[in-house]
Amino acid sequence: MRTRILGLLDGRVASPRQLSGELDAPLQNVSYHVRELAKLGLIELVRTTQRRGAIEHHYTAVAAPHLSAQAWSDLPPILRRRMTAAGLSEIFKEVEEAAAHGGFAADDVHLSRTQLVLDDKARKALAKELEATSARVHRIQEQARQRLGDDRDAQQRMTLVMLRFDKVAVAADNSATQGPRRRATPPSPSRARRS
Repeated sequence: MRTRILGLLDGRVASPRQLSGELDAPLQNVSYHVRELAKLGLIELVRTTQRRGAIEHHYTAVAAPHLSAQAWSDLPPILRRRMTAAGLSEIFKEVEEAAAHGGFAADDVHLSRTQLVLDDKARKALAKELEATSARVHRIQEQARQRLGDDRDAQQRMTLVMLRFDKVAVAADNSATQGPRRRATPPSPSRARRS
């Protein structure tokens, strides 16, 4: 139900009442799942309207939601896969547009790729570090918003993408097999490039 609701709210605004009609599901059930999606930060309240003495809430899907590690692990696997596919599609599109129109021309642009071999303890430490980095990035942005106020001319729009994913073995027919690929030798040292 949550996957279907998220799909219906992708790129549009709707209320639980509207969604219940489209899903042919009881309003009470749809409202519950909408509240849960909002708690997870996957959808956001856009507006409220007065309707027959009650307040109707209208939501939309968040373009690139930031989820904590715990919230991500609480999501059903099918929703994780769909969110990942949709998110990567948007990222690739934005990167291609930036590359084609000078978005990587600044002196301080950063592009790096690091191959890692970790144990379970290091994996957990890396996850915590990425979560902390994301929180610091959001604090930096909030401080910038406060300094900028309404000065649109001083705004500098940019995108930061952080990905950490498991390498998987790919069979001859290009379908992924179970589990991460094991290397006999450690990977080459990480390379960082600045453009």
